[in-house]
Amino acid sequence: MSLSKILTDDYLTCSICLEKFKDPKVLGCAHTFCQHCLQDHLDRNFQGQSGFPCPICRRQCDLPVGGVRDLQTNHLLVSILHTIDQVEQAKAAKKCEVCCLKNVRNPPPATKRCLDCNESMCGECSSDHVLHKLNRDHKLFPVDQFDSDEYVTELRARQNILCDHNNKDPVEIFCPSCKKFICVGCMVLEHKDHDCLRINIAADKRKEKLELDIKPIEKKILLYDQFKIAAEDQKASVEQGRKEAKNQVNNQVELVIKVARQRAADLLEEIDAKSDAKLEVLDGLIATATADQNQLDDVVDFSRKLINHGNDIDVLQMAPACEQSSESVHTLDIPTLPAAMTQLQLITKDMEECVTNINRCLGDVVPVVSGRLVTSFKVELAKSPEEVLSHVTTDSDGDILIGIWCQNDMSRNRIHIYDTNFVLQGTIPNPRAAEKYAFAGIAIDDDGNIVTRCLGSNEIIIYTKTGNHVKTFHSELPEAIAVNSKGHYVIAGNSTLTVHHKDGKVLKKTPDPESKCVKYIQCNVNDQVIVTDQGNDHIRVYDSTLQLKYRYGTQGDGDGQVKGPGGTCCLDNEDIILIDLNNHRLHLVSQDGKFKQFLLSQENGLNWPRDVAINRLGQLVVGEKTGEIKVYQL
Repeated sequence: MSLSKILTDDYLTCSICLEKFKDPKVLGCAHTFCQHCLQDHLDRNFQGQSGFPCPICRRQCDLPVGGVRDLQTNHLLVSILHTIDQVEQAKAAKKCEVCCLKNVRNPPPATKRCLDCNESMCGECSSDHVLHKLNRDHKLFPVDQFDSDEYVTELRARQNILCDHNNKDPVEIFCPSCKKFICVGCMVLEHKDHDCLRINIAADKRKEKLELDIKPIEKKILLYDQFKIAAEDQKASVEQGRKEAKNQVNNQVELVIKVARQRAADLLEEIDAKSDAKLEVLDGLIATATADQNQLDDVVDFSRKLINHGNDIDVLQMAPACEQSSESVHTLDIPTLPAAMTQLQLITKDMEECVTNINRCLGDVVPVVSGRLVTSFKVELAKSPEEVLSHVTTDSDGDILIGIWCQNDMSRNRIHIYDTNFVLQGTIPNPRAAEKYAFAGIAIDDDGNIVTRCLGSNEIIIYTKTGNHVKTFHSELPEAIAVNSKGHYVIAGNSTLTVHHKDGKVLKKTPDPESKCVKYIQCNVNDQVIVTDQGNDHIRVYDSTLQLKYRYGTQGDGDGQVKGPGGTCCLDNEDIILIDLNNHRLHLVSQDGKFKQFLLSQENGLNWPRDVAINRLGQLVVGEKTGEIKVYQL
C-alpha cells in the first residue's frame, strides 16, 4: 500500500480523537485506537467489565487481564508513523545542513538527502559527500521524491529494532518458540535449541500463512459483494413489481369504474325509456278523456242555455236536438287507467355480495416468479457412453455441486464442484468404480461436508469439499439423501425411509413404496420429508415423524399433473418447487399439497430439467439433463 493511499484512507487517524495515533492498540475486530482514547472510552462507559463493543463495528471484544495496555500494539502503524515522521523531518530541512555546519552565509537549499547520515545537502555538498571512501555506498534521494513509494520503502527497510535480550545489538534473528527478535550472539547463547530463523525468512513464512488465512476471507468478501448485488437486484425487482402491481390495480379500478359507469348509464337510459313509455300511454289516455269531456261540456252547456234562457217555444223546438246530443255522449266510455306500477326502483344485491364481486373483479395480489435468466453454463458430458446430469445442489459458499450419471458405465459416475464463477474446483469420483456400483446423490451436512450414497454397496459416504474421505456407514439400498435441520441424514431407500444420526445410528424408520426409478428426497425447514417417486409420477410428503401427509401429482400435462417428476426444493413458507422433466417445467406446490402455478417452462428456456436448488442469493439453480446449469431470479 502506497503512502499516499494510506493517508487518503485516514489510515493513521484515530476515529475517537481524530488525530494521529499515539500508542496504537488493535482490537480483535482489526480496528485500531489510541491507547489513551480507548482507556478513556472504557472508563466512561464500561468500567470494570471484562469485555466491550468496538466503538466502530460494535463487535464484542475481550479485555486482557492487564487492561488496555496489554492489548496488541499495532506495530504496523507504529512503523508507518515512524516513517511518516522521518519524511516530515526530511521535508523540514529546507537548507543544506552541511553548509549550515560550515556557517556558510545564506546556505543554499537542499536538493538531496543521505539516508545513511540523515542529512539534507545541496548539490555541491552531496557530490562531495559520495567522493569520500566511507560514504560511497550511501543512498542519496532527491528532495522532490520524498513522497514517492520508493523513498518510503527505503526508509522502512532501514528501520532497525534492538535485540530483546541485550537491548543493544540490531536484531537479525526471530525465535518462533519465544516469539522474540534477537541478535546472532543471543541466538547462540540463549536459543541454541530453538528453530530460529533469519527475520526475512520467518517473515516470508508468516506471509505465506497469512496468504492462506486470508484467501477464504477474500472469497467470503466476494460472496458478500455478490450477495449485496443480488439483494439490490431483488430490491429493484421489488420496486418494479410494486410499480407494475399498482398500475394493474389502478387499471383494474378504472376498468371497474368504467364498467360501473356504463352500467349506470344503461340503467339511467332504461329508466328514461320505461318512464317515457308509461307517460306516453298516460298522455294518450288524458288526451282522449279531455276530448270526450269537451263533448260532454258542449252538450251540457247547450242544454243549460236552452233551459235557462229559452222561452217555451224555443225549448219545444230545440229539445229534440239536445236530447239527440245527450244520447250520443252517453255512449262515451270513460278511459281506464292501466293496472301498472307507476314508479321505478333500483333493486341492488346484498352489499356484502356486491363488495365480494368488486373484490373478485379487482383480484388478489400474489407473488410471481420473474423468470429472468441470470446466468448459465454448461457441464461437458460424454456422448458415448451417454452421460447425463442427475443432481444439483449449492452450499453456503455459493459453490454448485453437480452429479453426473452414466447408466451404461457407472464407474464414470462422479460429482463436480464449481465455484461461483463456474470454475471447476474439484471432482469426487465413484469410490466403487471397480464394481461399477450406482454412486449418486448429493447433500450438504451442517459441517459443510458432502454426503452421497452407493446403492450397490449399501453405503452412505461422506467427503470434505476437497474430496477427502470422512466416513462411511451402512444404509439399506439407499437411493437418495437429504440432511434435516438437526443435522441428521434422511435416506430414501428402495422401500424404506430412514433417519440416521451423523454417526450412522438409525433414529427412525418407516416403509416407503418402491419405485420403478431412483428416488429424489428433500427436507424443508420444519423437517418434513419430500420423496419424489419418478415411476409413479408423484411426490409423497411426510411430516417430521415420518407420517405420510399427502401425495401430489398424477400423470399428465395439466395443472397438478407431471410426467417424470425430478428433484425438489422448498421455499421458506414450505411451498415446494418440483421438477417436471418431460413437461419441461417447474411446479409450485402449496404446503398442503395443492397446485399453485407453473414457475418456469420452455417459455423461460427450460429444457429437460432434472434437479433444482435455491442458492444463498435466493435464486433458482436448475440442472438440465443435458448438462446446462441455469440460474433464474425468483
